[in-house]
Order: sequence, then C-alpha cells, then structure tokens
Amino acid sequence: MKGSNMQLNRVKVAAVAGLIAFGLVAGSTATASATPAASKGGPLKGVKVIVGSKDFTESILLSKIVKQLVLAKGGSVVDKTNIKGSVTTRDAMLKGAINLYWEYTGTAWFNYLKQTSLLPPSQLYAKVKAGDLKSHKVAWLPMTSFNDTYAFAMTQAKAKQYGVTTMSEAATKVPASDQVWCVESEFQSRPDGWAGVAAKYNLKPSNLKVLDTGAIYQATAQDQCTFGEVFATDGRIGALKLKVLQDDANYFPPYNAAITMNASYAKKYPKLVKLLAPIAGKINNATMAVMNARVDVLGEDADTVAKDFLRAAKLIK
Repeated sequence: MKGSNMQLNRVKVAAVAGLIAFGLVAGSTATASATPAASKGGPLKGVKVIVGSKDFTESILLSKIVKQLVLAKGGSVVDKTNIKGSVTTRDAMLKGAINLYWEYTGTAWFNYLKQTSLLPPSQLYAKVKAGDLKSHKVAWLPMTSFNDTYAFAMTQAKAKQYGVTTMSEAATKVPASDQVWCVESEFQSRPDGWAGVAAKYNLKPSNLKVLDTGAIYQATAQDQCTFGEVFATDGRIGALKLKVLQDDANYFPPYNAAITMNASYAKKYPKLVKLLAPIAGKINNATMAVMNARVDVLGEDADTVAKDFLRAAKLIK
C-alpha cells in the first residue's frame, strides 16, 4: 500500500509540474457548490437550461463550462451531466429531456449520419452541421480546435521493448500471445470502434478486455493491458507517462467538439446561442488536457475547473 501511495504522489507531482508549465493552475482549488445560485439579472434572466453530458470527464467538464456561464449571465440551470453513453445522451436531447450537450464531429458522422468517408476537420464539421440540421433538426454551434480522437496507448517501457510507435507496428511487432487490448464497452460496439480498427490493422489479439470508462488508463500503466483505448486529450496520458500510438492508416476521423441542441430550442433562445458560441474558440488541445488532468489526476471539482477556465478566458469575471 505504501508503494502504491508513493507512486500516486509521484504521478500527482508530475501532473502539477505539467500544469504549472502550461501556466494554467488556478490560485484556488476550493470545491464549488454543485448547484450555485444564478446571478441576479444579466442577459439570460428568465432562461432555464437543462444541461446534459456523456459519462466521461471531458464531456462533463465541457457541459459544466456551459452551466457556469449560464449561471453567471443570469440564467438558471438543471444539471443532468453524466449520462451513460453517446446514444442515450443524444436521445435525451432529441426528446427534450435535456436542452443541450457537447458532441463530437466524428461521432455524429459515423453514428448518426451513417457516413464513413474521412474528411479534414473543417470540412467534416461543415458536413455534420448541415447534415444533422437537415436530417435531425439538430443545431451545431462552433467547434473547438481540439481533436479528442480515439487512440491506443501503451507504457513507454513496452513501446521500447517491442520497438512500437504506430498501430501497424503494434499489429506486426508484438506477438499475438502478448497482445492484450483493453477497450470500453461503448467503443466495443460503435461503428467507428473496435471491429473497424481491428479490421483496418488486421488485429487478432489473444485477449480483448472490456473495462469501465476511465479504468483503462491505470490498467495500461500497470501492464494489465498491452494496449489501452484512450482519448487523445485525456490528462492521464501524460500523468501516467503512456505512449500514444500513431494511427498511421488514418482509421479514426477527427473528433472536434461542439455544443449541440435542437434547432427549435436554438431559434427560441438566440441570446443563449450568441453567448455560448465563443466558448469553443477558447479551448485547444493543451487547455483541454490540463482541465482533464485537474479533475482526473488532481481530484479537483469539475465546477471549480469550469469556473477557472471561464475566468481565464475572460468570459466571466
């Protein structure tokens, strides 16, 4: 147990050092109230927003940013973040159980618009925005520059042992008997998930493990997985010193994030749309990775991190 605690402390120290290097550690880490009071007055006075998210840190954080901005501008918020699964979250929005959440371009392209062609980020966003509005009456706000693509990672030691830097090398240089691939349940069944990537790289592992969302990072670091499915902007990649393998066959599409909502809701609240639109332009890969690390590695409260981001981005005082 002592050794485990020492390892955890080293990870946290490394993470803090990285955050300081980015210059993004806030002066305070006090826990914010889960349901802070709305600001009196403001441009969103009288506007009620039901905010949802998927069930992983980044999605929750992005929606907490929306929550805190709406509250700061005088609106009220019902927090329904942390819904399990992409399809469930999307359905909740389409049915009006939530008003908005952040979705990823690649997810919409493959899963909702049923397309498979690979396009550059800006072109993919344009196609998704137009296609989702036409087919499902879903409005997309501006997208972020960060690309939270799926990827696979391994420990630095194993990467060096086998001489692996790419997915193609993972398939050919590591004996099948040594290949333990760890994925989450949603990735196992997604159209852009395991079946497709396995076919693309001719992967035939002796062992495929399905783990809970978020558990894969530590399992990979502890050699329970040879290759672990990760999100490219997850702060635990750097904290645990994992090596992300290059998708050299370009299997995965871009996954840039954007706020989505029913078009009718967007039309009803143009002030809200205008207020939320600038958020995406303030978040790049480094910023997102740091925010993720503050929650997943340092254990900070997501509402606190969201507020700190909005202040640093000068979207609230």
